Amino acid sequence: MYPFIMLGFYIYQFVPIMLIEAVVLWRLKWGSLRLSLLDSLLVNFASFTGLLLGLGPYITGSGIWGLTLFGTYSIMVEGAFLMLLERHTAKKVWLTILAANLASCIMLGIETIFTVPTKG
Repeated sequence: MYPFIMLGFYIYQFVPIMLIEAVVLWRLKWGSLRLSLLDSLLVNFASFTGLLLGLGPYITGSGIWGLTLFGTYSIMVEGAFLMLLERHTAKKVWLTILAANLASCIMLGIETIFTVPTKG
């Protein structure tokens, strides 16, 4: 039952994260806006698939540690995926992915602050 409950959450988060990361890729001169959107879609789909296949339950409900785990996982998967495309140097790939994931984790952190009810 749990994976089906979280599926809606992951789908809801997919589009904003993809768009934020695409804008960061584009502003860091990754390529055209179209190429940045395509690459962001590809790498976030890879991350999304991994979340659905088993990492999701470990991330949810863990607060800041879950967000840290999500960010680390996302950076590793997306960086490796873009390295396989061989469009840019390793330094550019990892710096761009680090910046893009930092932006998306900030968005998720802000959303968490305003949507998660406090205890007590």
